[in-house]
Amino acid sequence: MHSIRVFILLSIILLSIEASSMSEADRLMEENSLLKAELQLAKSSKLYFIFDLPAKKITIKVKGILLKELPVESYTLWGTPVRANPLPLLTKTALVKPERKEIIPKTEDTEDASEPEVLQLEDMPLRYELKFADGIEISVKPKSTGIISTLFNLVASLKSYLMTRPLGALWNGLRRQNFTEIALVLNEDDARSLYWSFEEGFQCMIWSESPA
Repeated sequence: MHSIRVFILLSIILLSIEASSMSEADRLMEENSLLKAELQLAKSSKLYFIFDLPAKKITIKVKGILLKELPVESYTLWGTPVRANPLPLLTKTALVKPERKEIIPKTEDTEDASEPEVLQLEDMPLRYELKFADGIEISVKPKSTGIISTLFNLVASLKSYLMTRPLGALWNGLRRQNFTEIALVLNEDDARSLYWSFEEGFQCMIWSESPA
């Protein structure tokens, strides 16, 4: 009986060592993949964005240099896990997009012509969607700070659960494609800043799993 207990104990120890070594190998492979992906992004002179979900932060970089870091209040990920590969932003949509007023040129009949309007950070929307290839969508909304923002966020959450997720999964499933929705909650200034700086065509990388 004693020998059986010793054998079981040794087996458990050996299995634990093997699992630990495999976990370490997976971690190193994941880190290597992340470094390769960011190196590819850093070759461009354009801004690029890293959505580090496990660390709850979004970093804005150029040539590997950190320009700004946006903390993520909370997030949810639904659907297919995302691989850490460079992704270009295809489109960004908002219910109310920031638009400049129409410029009226000066004529003989008009004394004053309108000047070009410069959009400011406060003109950027708080709630919007970022769409990428591979059926990946990121929805952004601000942290609830009052009754009105709480109601708007509740509507956004219901839209996600009742429309975006089931319809996105169905549509992409019919085309045999993946679908992933990531819902981010940022503070108001950071939500506006992300929309303002993240132009269509800019690259990003989404890290959805911790290598630890």
